[in-house]
Amino acid sequence: MPPFLIKPVEPGDVDTLRAWMPRIVDIAVTSSDRLLAEMTANVLGNLDWWQANPEKCCHLKCVIDGELAGVVLVKNFWNLCSLFVDPEYHRQGMGRALVDAAAAACRGRSEKNALWLNAAPKAVAFYARLGFVERPSSASLPPGFVAMMRDL
Repeated sequence: MPPFLIKPVEPGDVDTLRAWMPRIVDIAVTSSDRLLAEMTANVLGNLDWWQANPEKCCHLKCVIDGELAGVVLVKNFWNLCSLFVDPEYHRQGMGRALVDAAAAACRGRSEKNALWLNAAPKAVAFYARLGFVERPSSASLPPGFVAMMRDL
């Protein structure tokens, strides 16, 4: 894999992210049309939230040869609400690098002193390898989703 660079998402990246993230959700996360629509709306809503509240987020992108290859968004420095890596780069360390960089940026700024997330079924094992553990949740999650956390 060519070398990758992790850096903050910029306001000028929004149009690229709006096109890129739903495509990755469709390819890598779910094949359910209903769940795809819900997840896409959620992901784009989180992007809107970041635009309105950039000072309350850690939003990083991974770039290879100038092209977007991965992204992570942590709202309020504890709610890891988006982590996407282009499937072309899966299993090459990019997801781990994005999570680790986000965790470092959130350390000391998180009211929970942890990262929380709701892992999609295909991502549960990945997050477990990164040290995330199951946590209790009162939220109603889609089938197979698991509420998880990792201490900062």
